[in-house]
Amino acid sequence: MKKIQTKIMILVILATMGVSFINVALSTAISRNSTLAAIEQTLIETTDLAALAAQNMISTYTLTISEIASSPILTSPEITLSEKQAFVQSKVDAYYMRFGGIADPQGKDTTHGTDVSGEPFFQAALQGKSYMSSPYMQGNDAYLVVSAPIIADDTIQGVVYFQCDTNILQSIISEIQIGVEGDAYILNKEGTTIAALETEEVASQENLIQEMANNPDDKYIQELGSIEQKMVAGEHGISTYTYPEDNTEYIQGYAPIPGTDGWSVGVTISEDEFLHYAYVGNNVQLAVGIALCILVILISAFICRSITGPIVKCAKRLHALSEGDLNSPLPQVTTRDETRILSDSTAHLVENFRVMLQEIGVILSSIANGDLTTDSVQAHYPGDFRSLQEDLQTISNKLNQTLGGIAEASNHVSNNSAQVASSSTALSQGSTEQASAIVQLSATLSDMDMDAKKTAELSEQTKTAMDGAQMQLAESKKNIENLNQAMELITATSNEIKHIIDTIEGIAFQTNILALNASVEAARAGEAGKGFAVVATEVRELASKSNAAAKATMELVHRSIEAVSNGADAVTNVTSSVSQVVELAGQAAEQMAMMDAAVERQTSSIDQVNQAVSQISDVVQSNSATAQESAATSEELSNQADILNQLVGSFTLRRQ
Repeated sequence: MKKIQTKIMILVILATMGVSFINVALSTAISRNSTLAAIEQTLIETTDLAALAAQNMISTYTLTISEIASSPILTSPEITLSEKQAFVQSKVDAYYMRFGGIADPQGKDTTHGTDVSGEPFFQAALQGKSYMSSPYMQGNDAYLVVSAPIIADDTIQGVVYFQCDTNILQSIISEIQIGVEGDAYILNKEGTTIAALETEEVASQENLIQEMANNPDDKYIQELGSIEQKMVAGEHGISTYTYPEDNTEYIQGYAPIPGTDGWSVGVTISEDEFLHYAYVGNNVQLAVGIALCILVILISAFICRSITGPIVKCAKRLHALSEGDLNSPLPQVTTRDETRILSDSTAHLVENFRVMLQEIGVILSSIANGDLTTDSVQAHYPGDFRSLQEDLQTISNKLNQTLGGIAEASNHVSNNSAQVASSSTALSQGSTEQASAIVQLSATLSDMDMDAKKTAELSEQTKTAMDGAQMQLAESKKNIENLNQAMELITATSNEIKHIIDTIEGIAFQTNILALNASVEAARAGEAGKGFAVVATEVRELASKSNAAAKATMELVHRSIEAVSNGADAVTNVTSSVSQVVELAGQAAEQMAMMDAAVERQTSSIDQVNQAVSQISDVVQSNSATAQESAATSEELSNQADILNQLVGSFTLRRQ
């Protein structure tokens, strides 16, 4: 293996001689082109580095906010809103932010009471993404907002956001410096300047893309605006433009910034500034080339020796550290250059590792022995190692909290399991009593079912009897109607007899008149008319008897007609009564049919109730068995909780 001293000497000598002679030979021909090519390459690399630096800076902030959003303090529903707000405020103070807030999923800021549902940072966070907004102006100051979703149980519970100064973007730009006249700036997706070395460009919200339409004759605005259009389109490349005041050519590299919503960075250098150094270098190279080669040869050995000595010592010590050696002597370097810094840094690194690992061992040993009362870490943890100190303290706190919670939970489980066992026993006894009551209920329902069936049979028999009675009443009604017709016929015949008797009375009256006239004529005739007078007298007596008989017959006929009329009225009344009886018998038959159907439904319902009672009996018996099993399980759970209490008791916890 070659020594680093030999490598450095060979490299320096060859590089110096080669560069000197090549530059002298070719400086005139290719100085400008090579310089421009180097400028373009450097500009591309610088632009890429600037975009990467911006991405890293933005990612650092968004990751920081995401870590804050994923903190158990914000995701736990058991933490109060005031505690969450205090936690956010502590982060505002820790990271020197302007202010912070917590918004619920509907966009209401629970910290300041405002509605942020329409803000881009809130909409982006609702999609589960961390977000950094473009700077915006408030008065004369520019700010930006960084947000992240608060996720618990795979659900977005809200959004945490912070308002920051734009210094983070300005710090990115301020680190990008190429030459004296070099410039750098950042555009958002609309082409507005959001960070620049000249802060007034940010304050004025400069946007050359929009100014192109208003200044079509301004070559500078048109050229630079075209470049910025490419930047907004997300292109990556190099372009040139001319500054009109001094007619200077500028080269600008541009590249998109990954991880943003369309931001891009532009880096500009003056072509004349770098070509000037190229021209001067060409003139000087010839003069110093030879002297430089000789000088390099003379001093390279001394320089290499002074550089490589401390490096070798530090390399050996770091190699020993990588193999776990924390106690070997540290390298001693007396020079006052970077090698001294390297030596001191090596010693400091070894000592820090030794102290940190020693204290970590003590803490882990205490935890392994069940002692969780270690309150803090006394060693110094520099830089990024500070998170290790915080993690150690967090582990101790979490173990204390977890074991304390387990102890409390096991006590609750033990107590509650005893109560569950008691309740299960009572439930089992109640289920047994219910089963007995249900058996009695089932027997009662069976008796009711038999009674209902007997009622149905009696109802059917009654219905049959009612149907027969209804038929007999209908037949009686027909006979009475026939009797009524006969009475009407008798009345009509009596009326005809009355007419005949009236005729007989008329004939008797006329006969009596004729007999009277015959007696008068016989008296006039004397002896000759005596016989005729006797006949006339007999005829008159016969007429009188006929008249008397006719009157007697008439009186009998009148009585007969009156009796027939009374009989007809009685028959009519009987007919009406029989009709009502027939109608009532029909209604009674219908009601008996309805009662028979109701009894059948009642019988069916009682059967269904019997089935339901049987099912309830099965369920009650199942509940009784389940309650007994639950009591046994609860007793086993209580025993397990006692065992868990014994295990937790083997740890010594910090008093809360």
